[in-house]
Amino acid sequence: MTIDRAELFRLAWAMARQDLWSLRLPASRLRGLFHAALKRAWATVKCQAAYRAQRLAVFTTGRLADEIRADILTLECKGRLRGPDWQRLDALRAELFGR
Repeated sequence: MTIDRAELFRLAWAMARQDLWSLRLPASRLRGLFHAALKRAWATVKCQAAYRAQRLAVFTTGRLADEIRADILTLECKGRLRGPDWQRLDALRAELFGR
């Protein structure tokens, strides 16, 4: 997951300018606003990147990683695993980690 720094700072500056305008503060307060805006921009960009990665995983496999993990947990919590259960567990792990 690569985050574009230029995009991050563009978003942070836009947020800081918007806050500066909406709060009607003097330009000297921009530094403090930029600090808070950079934190918000980082969280936004990070969530967007994670969402894109998850959507790509769904597109390539057709299933969410959480669904695969739930299936693995269901199999691991069974009292006794038989041959087909082990094969299914191996296939699910390969699907999850082979991305």
